[in-house]
Amino acid sequence: MSPIRIREFAISEYDSLYNLWTEAGLIIRPGDDLGGIGLKLKRDSDLFLLAIDGNELVASVMGGWDGRRGWIYHLAVKPSHRRQGIARILLAELEKRLAKKGAKKINAQIYKSNTNSLRFFDECGYQIHSDLVMIGKELKNRGL
Repeated sequence: MSPIRIREFAISEYDSLYNLWTEAGLIIRPGDDLGGIGLKLKRDSDLFLLAIDGNELVASVMGGWDGRRGWIYHLAVKPSHRRQGIARILLAELEKRLAKKGAKKINAQIYKSNTNSLRFFDECGYQIHSDLVMIGKELKNRGL
């Protein structure tokens, strides 16, 4: 393994990113298509990070900033590169960038069945808030 480089994502890398997410086992949602990712880049391009080993994309994380809280989305590491500290490097860089924006708290949403991610975030100091309920609604294109 070469030294890992962290850099921002470019939309031209979408196919490689999508392949990484699929290989890592992420659940691909409607906003994860090319158009949705393009919108994400317009808002927080500095919070969409990649980990590169040599010339290979091996991990990614999407961060979000809503003006009050930081958010973590789609932390993914290629299975062949897991357990090498890459996720911690990406997470630390994202936390640093969010803190610089003024975030005092960072949240992530993790499926209960994703025990590996739950364990990872616990090891990184994140706490499960069992008193919170995640709710959501998919919006249909209503011609807006």
